[in-house]
Amino acid sequence: MLTGISNVAIAEETQLTILTSNEPPMNFEHQGKITGLITEYVELLRQDTPASEPIKLAPWARVLEAGRTQPNTMIFSTEKSPSRSPNFHWVGPIMAKRWFFLAKHPEDYSFNTLDDYKQVENIGVLRADNRESWLLEQGFDNLYPVNNLEQAYKMLQEKRLDIVLTGDVEHSYMVRYFPEFNNLHGVFDVNVAYSYLAFSKFTCESILQAWQHAFEANKNHPQLQEMKKKWGQHIEQTLVLKDGMFSLAQADSVAIRQPKGK
Repeated sequence: MLTGISNVAIAEETQLTILTSNEPPMNFEHQGKITGLITEYVELLRQDTPASEPIKLAPWARVLEAGRTQPNTMIFSTEKSPSRSPNFHWVGPIMAKRWFFLAKHPEDYSFNTLDDYKQVENIGVLRADNRESWLLEQGFDNLYPVNNLEQAYKMLQEKRLDIVLTGDVEHSYMVRYFPEFNNLHGVFDVNVAYSYLAFSKFTCESILQAWQHAFEANKNHPQLQEMKKKWGQHIEQTLVLKDGMFSLAQADSVAIRQPKGK
């Protein structure tokens, strides 16, 4: 057994694996390069942290499983929830997202309470996504998991889904780059969730401390302001940056019905 090796030395030899999934405009692949608002955020923080492997992109279900089981692994952008919280170490929050139900014919789905939506035939959700888990915890049994939002929006257009649970930032991207989706309308405000950088429970303490320090030290970095402007222009919306966390300005949010309770 080797002795006398410091945690710092071990961290220097241990490279962090960084994984993400296709979730524009936060993280996605474009012309063979992984890019996006949160991808650029991670790249900024990498400059102040120990060596890590290049960011890799995979389906979210696979990314989530790797984060739960593999040592020295960070996954993003990961929404924190009571069920997920014990399984990871968390750095952030880095983004707030407002969830809402989307419909092609809002007059048919403008209900008063969340529970009212349990009566619709099917609700499109992203597979293994926090939104799917959250609705299951609320007692929904009418969910239809899909692999990406573009697929869900197309199925909604084709009337193969009744409604889709989406987020305000993602929706802004979808209607900006797929104008055919502009006839889809928000019908019910569901929840607000916060995204973090999530580290596996088997990650070296020195690596965790370095990333937490980098997050705290860069909350007011000028590059974050540049990212806010750049990606706000990409989705033709106003992004807000406060205490290191991005969100969509309330004035630019989709105007939809507020919940009255369960």
